[in-house]
Amino acid sequence: MIIKSGEVVKVDYVLTDLDYKILDSSEISNGGAVKIQVGIGQVIVGFDKALIDMQEGEEKEVILSPEEAFGSFDPILLEKVPREQFPKAKEIPEGKLIEYVGPSGSSSPAWIRLVEDDYVIIDMNHPLAGKTVKLAIKVIETGLTPDPVQNPFMMGMGCNGSCDHDH
Repeated sequence: MIIKSGEVVKVDYVLTDLDYKILDSSEISNGGAVKIQVGIGQVIVGFDKALIDMQEGEEKEVILSPEEAFGSFDPILLEKVPREQFPKAKEIPEGKLIEYVGPSGSSSPAWIRLVEDDYVIIDMNHPLAGKTVKLAIKVIETGLTPDPVQNPFMMGMGCNGSCDHDH
């Protein structure tokens, strides 16, 4: 069966840099093959595109540009934060991933890129933004059914009486 958008497949993958240093794999992230519904954004754009027209048992290696992988590096996602916004007693190691809470109260993951006496530069780009990567894929199984979509109300979330259904 030729893979088309919307189909559900099970694949093994290895993502490397151009020197074949492993960045991620189905084994690392999932302990084995992963189930993917092609073309709905469960994986990076280049991964979805690479799966189209493959068949069960087929293997492929593709080189993905930053736009097909984790996006271009965006300097707007660098922020200069006053040093006093960080705990005084703690050392701030460069390269550490933190949860940054911005002025609006929203939070996002950020990397500490530079620490100076008066300020800290944080980077909210994906760590692989701007990088060209290699993706090796092996299609293990095709023709699968999608996993059921979790009902958010079954996970302890509710509508507090604002919905038109029985409670």
